[in-house]
Amino acid sequence: MKKIVMLSLIQAVALFIITGLLCLFIRGDFFFRYLAPIFGLAAGLFRFLTAMVSKALAPALFEKGKKED
Repeated sequence: MKKIVMLSLIQAVALFIITGLLCLFIRGDFFFRYLAPIFGLAAGLFRFLTAMVSKALAPALFEKGKKED
């Protein structure tokens, strides 16, 4: 669970910065119509939700590699 939360947080911050910089260069305002915080939060939330659903439906994807003897 910690790994999922950390990856979601990293993706949210990265998208926040990228969207903010795009708005800054195009419109001259980092928080143009609050796009950066909206897309950053949405990306983090969707990443977390999809990872949790995937973990519930296919737990084998999140298991550490086990070798069969």
